[in-house]
Amino acid sequence: MISTMHPDIDHTDKYVHNTTARAFSVVTSALSVPSLLPFLKAVCHSKKSWQACHTGICIMQQIAIMMGC
Repeated sequence: MISTMHPDIDHTDKYVHNTTARAFSVVTSALSVPSLLPFLKAVCHSKKSWQACHTGICIMQQIAIMMGC
């Protein structure tokens, strides 16, 4: 799943960012947060592009929304 959606993390379209963030949050809630935490940390600290960091933050926000925080 990660390898399939990885190119969409730093996509320039904001709708692709949001859809990717929602999809990752569903996967994270199904597999548990600790199992994907290293990946999320790497995405949020990415120096490749600001879009990747933004998508990582959006993923964290969507996880919080899905878990009811």
